[in-house]
Formats: sequence, structure tokens, C-alpha cells
Amino acid sequence: MNDVESDPGRTPDGEGAQRRRPAPALPAAWRWGFPAALVLVALCSGWLLADGLQMILESEQGTTREAVTDPSAPGFEAFVEQTWSVLVATEDDAGELVQVAVLAVADRTGGGGTVLLVPPEVAVTGCAVQPCTLSERHREGGVEMVRVSVTGLLDVGVTGTALLTPSRWESLAGASAAAVVELSGDLVSTASDGTTVVRFPAGKVAIAPAEVAELLGFADDVGGMERLARQRDWWSAWLELVGTGDPVGNLPALELDIVHLLATVAGGPVSVVAGPWMLEGSSMLVDATALDDLVVRMFPFPVPLVPGRRPTVRLLNGTGDPSLDAPAREAVLRTGVELAVVGNFRNDGAIQTRVIHRDPALAEEANALAAALGARVLFDQMASPVTDLTVVIGADFRLGG
Repeated sequence: MNDVESDPGRTPDGEGAQRRRPAPALPAAWRWGFPAALVLVALCSGWLLADGLQMILESEQGTTREAVTDPSAPGFEAFVEQTWSVLVATEDDAGELVQVAVLAVADRTGGGGTVLLVPPEVAVTGCAVQPCTLSERHREGGVEMVRVSVTGLLDVGVTGTALLTPSRWESLAGASAAAVVELSGDLVSTASDGTTVVRFPAGKVAIAPAEVAELLGFADDVGGMERLARQRDWWSAWLELVGTGDPVGNLPALELDIVHLLATVAGGPVSVVAGPWMLEGSSMLVDATALDDLVVRMFPFPVPLVPGRRPTVRLLNGTGDPSLDAPAREAVLRTGVELAVVGNFRNDGAIQTRVIHRDPALAEEANALAAALGARVLFDQMASPVTDLTVVIGADFRLGG
């Protein structure tokens, strides 16, 4: 019998499978520490990413600062909310333009505003035959041409337009009591056959809702100045009634922009302006200087008539005195720029008013604005790119520059 050689790879029981030694167990620190470290790294990466994005969002050209939400605090800035306004055109039963009013809200939260009455007899441009009046412009193109002409006179856009007919006025004014006006004399109408009738007697007269459009359009004088005065008296009396108690309840329950705007205007101090117009012979002309002053007060944040035509401005108060906000805003608007951002400088220690531009191509505009404000000009490539120019109001700011 042959001898069988000993095979170290075989087990004593003759099986050929080789037995493997088990690997040594990992230390507990590796078994639990490594996965925990991976989770920690993932969490830290997410936090760093979020924090980095927040730093970018709250930084300006590499300067990191915390976002400011208090409007009175240094560093607060916000894009302006353009003045809510509407042009109201009134037509009589024959479709003729008899009254135009531009309403602008002073404060969307606190209410109040201005009603500017524009005479249909005022001279305007753009008609097929010149010279022409606003009434003639209306005959050529309706309310849209009235809007174009009036906003051209104001050099400011409006956010809405409303056409009111006698029946629409009756609905709009019918939710409140009849407004009372005082007439210096009888308003007499003459029929085609020569018959006369007193439509509104002299003295204090309550104007029924169905009579509103007729009163607003009643023409009895050359040039329309007396009619403007009556329109002013009626608007003042009616808006006072609307503003008594709940303005919303004193207007019809209609989801119309004009209704919401009227409720807002009547909810605060109201100014009804019958100018600035002047008679020259039988023509009604514009007092341009008075109109410019009125527009600046009436539209705190005007809608640009042609967006992008004028340089945009970021206006920052660097004095810490909020009473300078309105005068500074008006002074900037008088220069003909487009106000896009308002707020406070990052500190209250600004001594000198300055106009900052980051584009050499805007040097001329910056110099013109600085001259009007009595400020100095700075060129800074790191200035905010949000607007074309930045104005920082300093302690030296004075009205009139």
C-alpha cells in the first residue's frame, strides 16, 4: 500500500477546505467615530454653504454687514413703492369731456392725498391741429389721449385711469350722503328753443348723486375758472363725507381700483387743488413753476413717464435726522432724476453731502445733481450697482442747495 504524504492544508478529518483565520475586530473608536465624523462633516458643509450665501446676500462689494429691517436704523435701504395714483375723466351724456382730476395717495397705510383738477380748456400738444385744448385731444382719441396729455403736462405717470359717466358718478357718490356746496349765483341752463331754467340755485345746495356729473361739467364762464372752483368745492365736501367714519362703507362695494384709492385718500388729510392754471385772454395755460412744485409734493415717489430715460438714484440719509427725509427727497426729485432706493447711510456721522457714481460715463449727471444739491462728487468703483447714482445727505444739507 502506498504511503500517503502529509498535507498541511488538510484538516485532520481529511477535508480539503482551508480554514481562514478571522480578522481582528476594529477598535470601537473606529467603528462608531468614523461614521459620526462623516455626518458631522456633512452638517458643517451645509451650514457653511448657507452661511456663505447669506454673507453674499447681505454684503456690498465685499463689505459684509447684517441685514437691517428697522426703517429708522442706520444701514436700512428699500426700493421705493411708487405713488398710487389715478386719472379720473368725466364725460357728459353726449360723450364730451367735462372734468379731469388726478388723485394721488400720500400714504398707503395712513391715507390722505391730493386731488389735482385739470381744466378741459387747458392748452396741450399732440393734436392734429395746433394749438388745441384737452377737450379737443379727447375728441381725437378719447380717455387714452387725455391720459397721455395730462401725464405729459405733469411729466409723471399714473398707475391707473378711470372713465366716469353720469350713471357711474351716481353709483360712486350714491353710497354716502349728498355733498353740499355753496354757489355764489344761480346756475342757469338754456334749451335749444331759448327756454331757461335754474338748474342749481344760489346758496347752499345738496348735490344729489344723479346731479354730480352735471354740476362738475356745468360751464357758465369763459376759460372755466369758475367751474374749477365749483369742482374743488364739491370734491372737498364729498371726500370729507367719505372720510367720516368708515371710508370703505361710504363707497359702493365694488372691486375697482378707483374705489379702493378713494377710500385711502379720504382716510387721511386731503388737499383739493384747482391750479396751477392761468388765463391768458380766452386761453387756459399752465403755470409751469407752480405745477412743478405741486407735482413734487403730490408724488413722493413718482412713476417715471419714460422708464430708463433718467439716471436712477439711491438716496441715503447720513444725518440720523428723519425730518430731512422729505426735504431731501423733494430736492433730489426737482433735479429730474428717477428715485429708486431710499434709506439711511451706514452711520449717522456724514458731515458733507455727496453724490457718488461708479461709472465714468455718468460723471456729467453726477456733477449736475451735485450742483443742484450743493454737494461734492465722488467716483467710487465699489459703490452700489443697484442705481446709477448714490446721494448721501450730510449735516451740511440745506434746502435749495
